[in-house]
Amino acid sequence: MRWLHALLMAAGVGFLAGIGLAVLRVQVEFVWGWSVLVAAVVLLIGLRLPDDPRVDAPRLPDPPDYIGSDVSRLAWAINMHTDTANEAVTRRLRATLRRRLQQHGVDVDDPRQASAVDRMLSEGLWARLNGRRTRVVDVHAALAAAERLGTDRRDDAARRDAAQDPERPSQRESTS
Repeated sequence: MRWLHALLMAAGVGFLAGIGLAVLRVQVEFVWGWSVLVAAVVLLIGLRLPDDPRVDAPRLPDPPDYIGSDVSRLAWAINMHTDTANEAVTRRLRATLRRRLQQHGVDVDDPRQASAVDRMLSEGLWARLNGRRTRVVDVHAALAAAERLGTDRRDDAARRDAAQDPERPSQRESTS
């Protein structure tokens, strides 16, 4: 609709310029030429080229305190063409796995506990996460291991609570 309005405006101004030149008894070729030129100039002046191609896209305004999300930053750090993950992803995964393994009493920096790390994660996963190029398959395996370690810890905590307070009824008994 906006384009139609701009075209009609340019055609109208060009038509008025042509009438004005014809009243002044200018030759017909010059009238047509100057009319088209004036119409083109009016059309170009009315044209607004955006600096950002997304300027006319509908979107919700960002809140003033919006910084971005870690998930979106990490998603850009995974290159699906080369099937590798950036250092930002592996650093975050190593920190998560280190924290969860420490909750289970395993220190990844202790070479004597390397077999326990391999047993809890998977064979060689910690070494691949510390390697030069981490593949997306390793990222999936690390996320699965982090989930496994997180659920084991909650189950252990529930077992410890039940062992510490034998008088307390279990959840099944309390709901029935």
